[in-house]
Amino acid sequence: MDTANETTLPLVPISFLGSVVNWAVLYAFYKLKAFNHSFGYLSANQAIVDALHGTIFLLYFCPMVLLDIPIMKTFSHHAGFFLLLCYEVSVMTHLIISLNRLCAVWAPRRYPNWFSEKNTKLLIVWVWSFTGSVAVLFYESELSPVTSTMKKKIRFLTFTNSQLCGYIGWYGDFLKNSFIVAVIMFLDLLTVIKVVANISEQAQTRLSCREMRFLKQTVTQGTVFMLELLSYFFIPQYFENKWIVFFATSFAWVAVHAIDGALVFLFNPEVRRFLLCQECKHRTISLSQTTS
Repeated sequence: MDTANETTLPLVPISFLGSVVNWAVLYAFYKLKAFNHSFGYLSANQAIVDALHGTIFLLYFCPMVLLDIPIMKTFSHHAGFFLLLCYEVSVMTHLIISLNRLCAVWAPRRYPNWFSEKNTKLLIVWVWSFTGSVAVLFYESELSPVTSTMKKKIRFLTFTNSQLCGYIGWYGDFLKNSFIVAVIMFLDLLTVIKVVANISEQAQTRLSCREMRFLKQTVTQGTVFMLELLSYFFIPQYFENKWIVFFATSFAWVAVHAIDGALVFLFNPEVRRFLLCQECKHRTISLSQTTS
């Protein structure tokens, strides 16, 4: 089997999983009234970009490489742009979510005004507008077709081989996103410190169990993103084995979005019950007990 096909095959199940999980989570957010609030809207936006990222991989990148479709390779730079846009929006949404949790803990009285429904929707529009503008400026013209940029070491879409693109890849992609993720983790740390400091006195009244789950979800997702960035840019510097490099770069870049959706599923029992139809069963049992 061709080496590119060998390393692309594992991307099929993980991109499929990412697509299914995130579209399912998005549907749950849409149906559950319990998530009609700021954190729910932000998490739904996160699910949208994660779902789009996995879907583009599943329906475009994987068939393009596995079936060796020339026309898809010719326009692969556009697919690469949308993948990068989804990734950038995902990172920025994580930043807003961390700010959301920070405000909920440090300024609970002002939180309803700062993160009102209107302000949250404006923030989401701003994230898409700002990130989209920056992505067009930096990426759209600098991503060339896969026929000339399928980097041999990572066997993946990459920037064109020029000094300018090298600078964009390092400063505009890695350093910028690393800085944002570092800020995310710093905000999460401040939030956790505040919770721990008040755990014996006010935590039960200031934060419900549901709010604590939101916080755990946010911290875990930020940590996963930081690990993915470090893995993507540093593992290839020290290893030559194709599978180690592949799983640390290409696979990790796709998997982080699938993990995002899985963490939402894990930390939100309301979502789990809805998607597994357990809520309907519970209501049926309760109704039958009441009737009897």
